[in-house]
Amino acid sequence: MEKDELKKLNHLSLVSNVCNELETHLGATEKVLAEFIIDLGRNSETVDEFDKKLKKEGAEMPDYFVRSLLTVIHGIYPPKPKSERKKDDGEDRGNEKYKGLAIKDTKDKVKELEKEIELEARERQREEDRNRDRDRGRDRRDSGSR
Repeated sequence: MEKDELKKLNHLSLVSNVCNELETHLGATEKVLAEFIIDLGRNSETVDEFDKKLKKEGAEMPDYFVRSLLTVIHGIYPPKPKSERKKDDGEDRGNEKYKGLAIKDTKDKVKELEKEIELEARERQREEDRNRDRDRGRDRRDSGSR
């Protein structure tokens, strides 16, 4: 049991270090982003491979920063040989920690998300309208009592 706890502590320390690096270099500190970057780094043997994966995900970072991140990640999680790693290229990633990131975008999924966003916007608008009406009622009462 102590081994598992030590692994968790090491992982939390790594997440904290990556968050600090992100804050220092990019001005953003997101735990989910740090976890995602750690996952990419764990599955990368070289800086070039890590850099390509980051760029594929839309993260353009300076070379020194990519190298620094990978060094920190490999300090806790040394790279596994390719034969031991799962293939990242289009294979079903259902067993991964972040299953939501593996959902493919389809027209139906986009429509579903658009409907969800519209619904949330309508609910937010109704709430704002209720608050505005409540504030107007207070204003009328306050001005009438003077």
